[in-house]
Amino acid sequence: MAIATELVVTDQGPLSEESSGKPYGEIIRDYEALPGTQWRFGKPNYARVNKAYFQGREKIHPEGSLESVVNKLVKNWEVESHHIADPKQW
Repeated sequence: MAIATELVVTDQGPLSEESSGKPYGEIIRDYEALPGTQWRFGKPNYARVNKAYFQGREKIHPEGSLESVVNKLVKNWEVESHHIADPKQW
């Protein structure tokens, strides 16, 4: 969940490495916005969410397994559906 002070509409561009999960050694969100994509409240930051996810998860699905693919698909869909201002850019 974003803190109000983190919502900066002028902060546009690609997601950070922390938002992808890369610092934890596993890419769980690989969403790449198209050039010119407008974020609804500014670029989302998933650093705290990912930290809690990696600390609390109990199951690590093998890379490429159905569970892993669905997990990434849902996380990427959440980025589009909640954070992209124009549905035509989904």
